[in-house]
Amino acid sequence: MNALAPSSLRVDRTHKTLRAQVQDAIYDAILDGVLPPGQKIVERELCASTGVSRTIVREALARLEEKGLIGRDGANAMIVAVMTEGEVADIYELRAALEVLAARLFTQRADTAQMDAIAASSAELGEAFAKGHLADIRSATTRFYDILLDGSGNREIARSLNAMIDRIYFLRSQSMSDLDRHRDSLREMQSIADALLARDPEAAEKATQDHVAAAARAAQRQLCRLNKNGDPAE
Repeated sequence: MNALAPSSLRVDRTHKTLRAQVQDAIYDAILDGVLPPGQKIVERELCASTGVSRTIVREALARLEEKGLIGRDGANAMIVAVMTEGEVADIYELRAALEVLAARLFTQRADTAQMDAIAASSAELGEAFAKGHLADIRSATTRFYDILLDGSGNREIARSLNAMIDRIYFLRSQSMSDLDRHRDSLREMQSIADALLARDPEAAEKATQDHVAAAARAAQRQLCRLNKNGDPAE
């Protein structure tokens, strides 16, 4: 067998593939509510809006279907996923267990830089919620949890959450689409940050549990609205 040259399999790390760019664009449209749950996916419309071929669009959609963000209706046509009440409950139940543990560990293990980062992230959340833009809120929330998980010092928590991270982001966007919940969500997350900064494990656990439970109820309410209103594309 011929030996491979050192650079023969090297890939270009500087640019995403066209398929990845299209996938990211559709992903963001789903999370930002441009493509709401139950929305029928029309390939020709995506081709026109993205300016790429149907083959590229289909590849991107296939990846998103693998992630659980694209589903199928009764006629086997592609739609933006609509989760069942059971799926939502299961995801939030597991998320609560993992994030409560991460919060406790953060209070015990986070270093000064991570403490400073969570304080800055809490302030960033306040600014994002004040502006009211869903994409900014989503980004600030994601950074908050990235810092929390890093400061927990337990990589397995992050790995476990990563197995369902796209569905967590999807449900987070659903709960955040309820504008009446914004003030409560910010208050809950800042309560988590306060407990983390105080290195109070019991308070951190309770604040995290309360926040995830409230987010679960908001996501379930949104699911009920979707089921009541039917397919947005109809």
